[in-house]
Formats: sequence, C-alpha cells, structure tokens
Amino acid sequence: GAGNGAGEEAGGAEFYLRYYVGHKGKFGHEFLEFEFRPDGKLRYANNSNYKNDTMIRKEVFVSPSVLREARRIIQDSEANLCWIDR
Repeated sequence: GAGNGAGEEAGGAEFYLRYYVGHKGKFGHEFLEFEFRPDGKLRYANNSNYKNDTMIRKEVFVSPSVLREARRIIQDSEANLCWIDR
C-alpha cells in the first residue's frame, strides 16, 4: 500500500528488519548483518578474519518501493519473525 514515508505502509505501520548470522570459530567472530530502517537506510556489515580480511560496512538509502518489495518478500516467505507493535 501507499504510505506516508519511506518505511510506512498504509495505516502507518513502519517496516524495520535486522538480520544477523554469525559464529565464533577458528577465525574469531565472523558475521553477516543487514538492517532496513523505516527512514530508508540500509546498513550492511560483513566481518571475516579469513586470510586477514577486514570488516566491510556499507550504508545506503533505498527508495520506498525497495522497502515495500523487501517487506513483501519477507511476508511471502512466511519466515518466523518477531513483530513489534509500537
């Protein structure tokens, strides 16, 4: 539906998603993380010490249509999610 802001759907519900997967092992704490925020900011981090790699961090702003599509994909996937009403 059409919303008022980048991360808002009809009815004012904001879309926020944070995904993290990681472990501590032979190469230390390795992880992949990304976050979609209601203001349209997409944050990405990837940490691996394999072959002395350094952490990669990126931030970009995405359009409202990208946020809507991300929300649709998550809802269609029927993934086990924790919904927080504020």
